[in-house]
Amino acid sequence: MAHGLPVILIMNSKYQYISESSINLDSEDEFRDLINTQGIFEDEFSEKIKTQSPSLQLKYDNDYLTQIRYVNQLNNIDIELTNSAKSFRYFKNKRNRINFLIPTEKESNSFIGEDGTSKFTTPKSNLIEVPFQIIAKISRKDKPFSWLPFEELYITYPIFSGISEFIFLDYSEPLSPKLIGNYKNIDYPFGKMDTAGIHKFKRTNLSIKSIKDLNDDEDLDFEYWYAGISGIPFWIQHLDIPKCPKTGNLMRFVCQLNTSELVKVSQSNLKSEKDYFTQYYKNLRFWGSGSLYVFMEPISKVVGLIIQDT
Repeated sequence: MAHGLPVILIMNSKYQYISESSINLDSEDEFRDLINTQGIFEDEFSEKIKTQSPSLQLKYDNDYLTQIRYVNQLNNIDIELTNSAKSFRYFKNKRNRINFLIPTEKESNSFIGEDGTSKFTTPKSNLIEVPFQIIAKISRKDKPFSWLPFEELYITYPIFSGISEFIFLDYSEPLSPKLIGNYKNIDYPFGKMDTAGIHKFKRTNLSIKSIKDLNDDEDLDFEYWYAGISGIPFWIQHLDIPKCPKTGNLMRFVCQLNTSELVKVSQSNLKSEKDYFTQYYKNLRFWGSGSLYVFMEPISKVVGLIIQDT
């Protein structure tokens, strides 16, 4: 037997790529939820780091987390690991493709607004004292949404309420969802309204474009050219990933829809004494200039929705 020979340790390195600027290193469950929701492919990570939009690269050696790097066009910085994070184990996370939803003149399967042909019925509940609006229709025929449990998902939300938490709708009947849960802290910035009131948006068709097909990397730093995102959410405020209130399962991101001057109001009989309300008569707005985030648990068919704004 040979003596005094050096022991050579072979490191087995694995990587994860995350579209997010911060990560919870104190809870492994929250850590995994974030990675499954915000995880992207290496090729799209390479595109994102050319911009000012930050991402994270996670490195594991022999299946244990050893490094997190915060990377964008201007930075390439190590994030200090907590003692608990050093025990986090590698897992095969869900990776998501980033696609932009772009207004188009061409006929499309998915669109914002409505075309008047649907038999969809918006929810009615005495818990929310303003009407729900039909915001969009997302079609399973479009590849990013092929995982949906039914052909068409009609997105609806009471945009004239001030709800700072997720609201949950049960889509067991896809054309007639029901509000579930209790909501006690609801503001009405424009006052309470007739829940049978009308506020409709003109149909705006959506084309789908991959992040890899962008002609200008700077497009990622501006929102004016797209109306929404699928694959991963681009959070305006803080990360907020919902669990299904029925199953407890992590909900899957459907899409993010943005305030857009391109989406026009086609009909409305709602009234408010607030001066700012007149702006809502022109185009689609989420609390002024925010975004609506839509998640779904495909087994329970529960949809979770929340608005974030600056």
